[in-house]
Amino acid sequence: MTTSELIAPPDDQHRAATLDTAYARALVALHRSLRYPELPSTVGAGAVSRVEQLGDGLTTIAFSPDAVGQRHLQAVFGFRLAEFVDLAMMSSRLARETALLAEPPDATVVHTVCLDAEGRILGYVGLLGSRDVIPRRLDDPARSRYPVESAHGVDLLTPFADQAPTTHQVFEIKRFVRAGDVPAGQTRDRVPWHLILALGRSVLTMGRPLLIGDSRENGALRHLRLVGFDPLVIPDTKPALPRTSLMWSSYLVPDPAVPFASLVPDDLASYLDAIEEGLAGDHDPTWQRRLLARLSAVRRERPRVGPGPGEEAS
Repeated sequence: MTTSELIAPPDDQHRAATLDTAYARALVALHRSLRYPELPSTVGAGAVSRVEQLGDGLTTIAFSPDAVGQRHLQAVFGFRLAEFVDLAMMSSRLARETALLAEPPDATVVHTVCLDAEGRILGYVGLLGSRDVIPRRLDDPARSRYPVESAHGVDLLTPFADQAPTTHQVFEIKRFVRAGDVPAGQTRDRVPWHLILALGRSVLTMGRPLLIGDSRENGALRHLRLVGFDPLVIPDTKPALPRTSLMWSSYLVPDPAVPFASLVPDDLASYLDAIEEGLAGDHDPTWQRRLLARLSAVRRERPRVGPGPGEEAS
């Protein structure tokens, strides 16, 4: 006896695809229409870090989930879902079939959002913590695995077992994204730098932890290298997620993201100062070129030491 997988008739497949597209468009339009001008004041003194008053109308604030109410957490998870669905990196079909208006909450311990003057969320990055209830050594076989490790089938922590205390000092960078409809121009270019500056200040406040994640070279990896990180990168993995995961489609591309891990550099504060100076300076068309020159100057001043886990000996 043979069995075969049930496949929906072509008309049903087309109807489902049409519904998926309509749902995605409505979801994206909804979240891009919402405004949260009260969010910075709601977080207030509970902010992990804050970037504002740089002459560009943007305010970027990092906060823990317990610093805000359910409405603002839904705003954050809704923005994440809408923008990743728009990028086809989250499944619009799963979102529609489960009637999602926001990504389900996860173990993110710090949310960082960049808002415009009206309170619209233009960018986001999160730091996801360990699921270990008690802290464990990084080479402990009983420790929980981070999502990036599960997706790529790798162990990112063991190489740092002698350099980072426990799994409670390891955070995964998640959902680094800018709203897809921000027009080309200074605001579009400044949003990632706002997020990187706030993220950097947050990790310094958190005691310079180990950061992990996955990214393409022109994404988070590029920005991390620009601000002094020397990540350990594991190439040629075969990332995959089950079809029940919202993010399963994100790895069905010819050049998927690669996993990385890096300790926070000792001189990160100098890079962050350079970013802030670049963002606060003249807002002419060459501002970003000058910011990159400042970062290069900081890199040149770095004393050379022996290679770490993310570097090769020269």
